[in-house]
Amino acid sequence: MEHEPNDITLETANGNFNYRAAGTIFDTTGRILVTTATTADAVLIGGRVKLHESAAAAIIREFREELSIAVTPVHLLTVADHQVTIPGETWQQVVLLFQVETTAMLPAATCNGDRLLWKTPEQLAQIDFQPAELRQFLQPNRQPHYVQDLNDGFGSSW
Repeated sequence: MEHEPNDITLETANGNFNYRAAGTIFDTTGRILVTTATTADAVLIGGRVKLHESAAAAIIREFREELSIAVTPVHLLTVADHQVTIPGETWQQVVLLFQVETTAMLPAATCNGDRLLWKTPEQLAQIDFQPAELRQFLQPNRQPHYVQDLNDGFGSSW
């Protein structure tokens, strides 16, 4: 995973760490805005938080960079502490997932050409959605949760 200067990332011989923010928009029927990716059928919009940047500011920046639109974070849905394994790399990540809103017209694709998709929770369950751990928390205005690796069996609501 490539990173930019000031990203809150730590790479060591024993593994790596990322601090990330992700966000989604819900339409009036409860569908979830996701995007295509090379790593999965669908992913959330987001990225690494930078040093001296809040997670809420990071998700505003990520939507501006990826979709060229302004968003407002309106609700924290989940804080997930989980591991990601990709070929040759293991990452421990803390991800803050936000519900965001916008008055802007959504483009058909991200700035790098990935398509935007509206998916129901049921549709996300049928495809390779990453991070899969967050799928169950993609509901508008839900009570925020803290989730630690589901393999550990630990998770509690705030």
